[in-house]
Amino acid sequence: MRLLIPFFRFILIRRLYCIFCFIFLHLSVSAQREPTLLFKHLTLEDGLSDPTIRTLHTDKDGFLWIGTENGLNRFDGKTCITYKRKNNADPFPGNYITNIIEEKNGDLIIGSQRNLVKYDRIKDNFKHYNFAKGIKLNENYYAFPFYIDKQQDLWVYLAGNVYKYSNKRNTTQYVTTYSNGYLFSPVPFYNKLDWFVSRGVKGIYINKADDVKGQQHREFFMNSTNENLNSHIEDVYFASDSLLWLASDKGLIKLNIKTKQHERFNSCKTSSNLSVTTIAKYPNKPWLIVGTRRNGLLLFDLGTKKFFAEYNHQSDNSFSLSGNYIRKIYIDQKQNLFVGINGYGLDYTNLNKVIFSRYLNKDDVSLNSENDVSVILQPKNGQYWCGTKNAGLLIYRSDLTKPIKHEFLNHGIAQLIELDNGNILTGLYNGFFFIYDIQKQKFNPLKIKFSEKLNGKVQINQISKIGPDLFAATEYGVAKVIISPENELYFEMDRGINRAVLWPNIQRIIPTKNNQVIIQTYYTSIYLAQLTAGKFIFIKEITRSPYGINGNITVDKSIYLATTAGLLKFNSATNTIEKLALADLNCRSVLADQYKNLWVATSNGLYFYNTKSNNQTRYSISDGLQSMVFNPNAAASLKNGLLAFGGINGINVIDPNKPKVYTSHSKPQITDILINDQIHQGIGNPITTKSLKLHHDENTITIAFSTMDFINPTHRKIVYQMIGYDNKKVSVFGSNSIRFPNMPPGNFKLVLTDVYSNKKNILTIVISAPFWQKNWFITLFIVSLTIISLLTLFIYLRWVKHHQVLQLRQMINFQKTDRERIANYLHDELGLKLSSLKHYLLAGDINKMIDGGELRKLSTEYIDSSISMLRTTLINLSPKTLDENGLVTAMEDLIDSINKLGIIKIHFDYSGFTVALKSTPEYAIYRICQELIYNTIKHAEAKNIHIVIINRHEKLILLYEDDGKGYDFQTAKRGYGLFNIEAHIHAIKAELNTDTAIGRGVAVTITLNLKRILKQKIND
Repeated sequence: MRLLIPFFRFILIRRLYCIFCFIFLHLSVSAQREPTLLFKHLTLEDGLSDPTIRTLHTDKDGFLWIGTENGLNRFDGKTCITYKRKNNADPFPGNYITNIIEEKNGDLIIGSQRNLVKYDRIKDNFKHYNFAKGIKLNENYYAFPFYIDKQQDLWVYLAGNVYKYSNKRNTTQYVTTYSNGYLFSPVPFYNKLDWFVSRGVKGIYINKADDVKGQQHREFFMNSTNENLNSHIEDVYFASDSLLWLASDKGLIKLNIKTKQHERFNSCKTSSNLSVTTIAKYPNKPWLIVGTRRNGLLLFDLGTKKFFAEYNHQSDNSFSLSGNYIRKIYIDQKQNLFVGINGYGLDYTNLNKVIFSRYLNKDDVSLNSENDVSVILQPKNGQYWCGTKNAGLLIYRSDLTKPIKHEFLNHGIAQLIELDNGNILTGLYNGFFFIYDIQKQKFNPLKIKFSEKLNGKVQINQISKIGPDLFAATEYGVAKVIISPENELYFEMDRGINRAVLWPNIQRIIPTKNNQVIIQTYYTSIYLAQLTAGKFIFIKEITRSPYGINGNITVDKSIYLATTAGLLKFNSATNTIEKLALADLNCRSVLADQYKNLWVATSNGLYFYNTKSNNQTRYSISDGLQSMVFNPNAAASLKNGLLAFGGINGINVIDPNKPKVYTSHSKPQITDILINDQIHQGIGNPITTKSLKLHHDENTITIAFSTMDFINPTHRKIVYQMIGYDNKKVSVFGSNSIRFPNMPPGNFKLVLTDVYSNKKNILTIVISAPFWQKNWFITLFIVSLTIISLLTLFIYLRWVKHHQVLQLRQMINFQKTDRERIANYLHDELGLKLSSLKHYLLAGDINKMIDGGELRKLSTEYIDSSISMLRTTLINLSPKTLDENGLVTAMEDLIDSINKLGIIKIHFDYSGFTVALKSTPEYAIYRICQELIYNTIKHAEAKNIHIVIINRHEKLILLYEDDGKGYDFQTAKRGYGLFNIEAHIHAIKAELNTDTAIGRGVAVTITLNLKRILKQKIND
């Protein structure tokens, strides 16, 4: 027996050990699977109408509708719009919203403590339900809609009773009275509803859908003599047809409604008396998300039936819950988690969002100093070496839980280099170096020695391992580094390369290919050199570099450089450097994952850069980053494919195999449309508008859109393109507004594309042309123009014909008048002379007159006088001098003949006339002058006439002026002389200007175009 006691003791200890290991393993697994949730917040300051949320619903367009105790809100991740009843506006929901459900067409049914309304998604307005048949309601009544069945009938609680309302028949059917206004359905919408759960003042009712008399309902957790069994139920989750999970003031209750058995869970890590307010199923996990009255948000494992994670308010963490009293939990199809916090508003996150693992929190390192990480190394033994700027060196096991060693307290670690033998060279910011003996696990100080005498303490910017050798970039140049067995760190300065570069302050040495390296001098230049036998041979200067290189990584034939001027790429095949994305950022370090994509730590977050598509994604503190600021070169590729980046508040470890981009499959939505910078009344709801038909003067279009991303709306990339206008693709980040001014008539398509989800929103825009640009108007215009042209041509031809007839009549009249004038002149002058001669001959003694010579003398006198009159008449009709000697000579003859009479003095100036005219214009000008002179002599009683003829600037100008009595040009009778002048003016296409008035003579100006009246020149 005594021999068996140790054996049983061994068995007992072994079993206890197994139980302990199982519990420890289970707790470890539970701790590892606890998801990190970082919450964003929507408060009154962000536009929320009230901080107490009663209901939440996401519509088919992706908008979150928030029903509060003081108004209805719509939220798209960035902008919160309030629909609040003011001044008894009707129809409109009451301000206290009870529940929101959605019809198939996207219309919302909204219950409130005042009424039941429907939100018309197309028209963006509300309308009342008209319960005309089967029910009588007061003006204000409580409404709680909760289900739409297979026949699309609405199940709703109205003023104390549950009803089924038929939209088609507009009838209301009574169902039950067992409810205090909150109801829950066990099946999805548009199915047959056999039963449902309603909440009582205490407990719940299980109601049959067809139990109109209320005889088949069942009660749970109410009216029990055991007060512990009476519970106030806030929320219900249906696990199956028979299994319910209830949120109660006595904790989380599991109820089997068939067996009436129940279990209660009201203990967690921080409380043994939980009051549960709301429940939701965690997607794709056997967990429940449980909201409590005092303990924040909990995760409940359905398998172990234990609470394993707690999320509550932390005053020093802006990404924690706003408060610990949870009113409502809602998870949409994109697995966005929305949490209503009593008195604070809405907290939200996404359950699929990648939260980067974070290590070296101040609490974790158990230090009273900062956790500013300067360098990271994972040696061959799998440990993690983390150097800080002021808190020394922390050495962790591979799980990065707690440090196993803490060396160099209160010192900054600048460099960690693992040697081929496994030893680790450690450089401090104060310039001292140590070698860690991996066998003895001991740090040994190194004595520093240089091959040349250098002034003061030498700044070692970098020690780089190239092959088996070490090389240092120092402020005095490049040096080969040798560690002697005597613990001496020897720097052999390379004089050749140091003399070849412009300034030997070397910042970085980076190996490329074929034993070549690039060497950067401090913010000056980048050089290419060849490494031969431990010496660098200068090749050439690649480029000037007014920036610093903080880190580098080699991918295929390219070396990516993280610089203070952005991310650069060195092509080792062409030895050239080109700029990439992130050009304006201070890049601190860069690593490549197994897919050859880059992860770039900057002074403003962490970036993922796809080397094939050139797309980039930015991560921030909301993604779990230690901070937005990372440190230069504080990065390391770990053995298991993970990437580690250090910053001013610890380390982030990246797993590239997990989704790198949070793609919520969001579709951009148009939220506002302005036409000519004003709201267009005919558009309706911009969200549902798919086409616009506008007039030609409605051509300035402003379109606002939302990314519909609740987690990172400001950094979600949207590409828009106006097809048919400029066709350019423009990229923007976050919700934005686009303005297209003065668009031409035509057909256009605005395409909004989410780069991550590739979902598009297309808006068709048709701007009609003005009526004068439409085909019917152009056709009508052409036809009308043709008819008018033909009609005008017809009228013009008739006018020309009529004018020709008038001219012919005028000419005939002129000829007739001229003949009459000539006939009168011949009759009065020449006829009188000849008649006198005849009478004289007949009356006298001819013989006596002959003998005395008187007849001869008289006949000669009369005949000479007659010939002179006849000659004058012939000259007036057709002056021969004009044809033979030209206009000037003819004018001189005319003027001389008139001046000899002594009745008037004519002054003629032709000194400015130097051209020869054609006969027709010469004749016309001569006749015009003749008529003007005769009119002056006959009517003007003038003493002088001045005539000037000049040619200037391809114009012929005739100036005529007398000092007579003048006349009234408007009332003067237009006689033969004026008609004759106008006929000649018209014949030679001249311009006539007459300036006269009673008492101040006449001034006439005649202007002709010389090109039409000059004689053609004859070549010599």
